[in-house]
Order: sequence, then structure tokens, then C-alpha cells
Amino acid sequence: MAVEGFPALREGPHVEFEWDALDSPMHGCNFYTIRAWPSGSEPYVAPPSDSPFTSHVWLTFPDGTTRELTEADLPPVPPLIPADRATGIVRTWSDEEGWGVIDSEATPGGAWAHFSNVAGSGFRSLTPGERVTFEPETTVGGTQDGYHYRALDVRKVE
Repeated sequence: MAVEGFPALREGPHVEFEWDALDSPMHGCNFYTIRAWPSGSEPYVAPPSDSPFTSHVWLTFPDGTTRELTEADLPPVPPLIPADRATGIVRTWSDEEGWGVIDSEATPGGAWAHFSNVAGSGFRSLTPGERVTFEPETTVGGTQDGYHYRALDVRKVE
């Protein structure tokens, strides 16, 4: 669509559009629309983004109206509480699931650890009984798989 905001056009108003021919007919049609916009207006061109990915979330109401959700609609993200590095022992680890639990005095009950937080390159894994250091983070708004802590920047002790 070449319309700013929610990408939908309503039945009734005239539109301008860009089109191209199909290689073979589809559902009885020989052409397809590349983009469309209300007649008499300029097509919307999205500003360039610093990110290769963008997304938008829209609410559609029963009367057909829509509204885009923005950051102002989302609850504030609590600030991260800096913590000293902790030393712990890997309690359990699953290579298939890519996560495990690290026990330490700083994280009563254990800290949930994901492979993406294990320092290194390639396939990142931990071994039960292995000694590691990590940055403990308190989970916000609940638990991660039942654990009140997450382990960030996990590094094996040599």
C-alpha cells in the first residue's frame, strides 16, 4: 500500500494504483496491484529506517476504524538494576532446548540461562557441574520458566 498508517483502503472511494501483468492468470485475473492510494493524493513513501526490520501493531474496532499502537500505549520498562558478577555452578543444561540453570549464592533457587547469553561463538553450551561467572538479573513481572533470576554474559571459568 502507498497509504500512510494502517495499510487498508475502504470500499467506495476512487484510487490510483501501480500494476503489473501476471506470468499466468490467477483467479481469473491477468494483472496485480503493486500499491494503491486514494485518488488525488500522493502515494506515501515510508522514511528510511536504521533497522532492516520494522513492524506496527494496529487495533481494528467492530465499526471498522483502526488505531495504531505506539510506545505511549505500552507500560514503561523498569530500569535494569546493575549487579556484580556472580560465580556459580551449572546445575542442568539442555543442548536441545538451549537453556539450563546456574546455582549461586547471588541467585537463590537458581538463575535461568539461555545459550544466547553464553559468551563465545558458534555452538554455545554449558556442562552440568561446570563453574561459570555471570551477571544476575532479577526477572521483571514474574519468572522465567519458574526462576526469579536470569543469567547474562555467562562465561566459563578456566
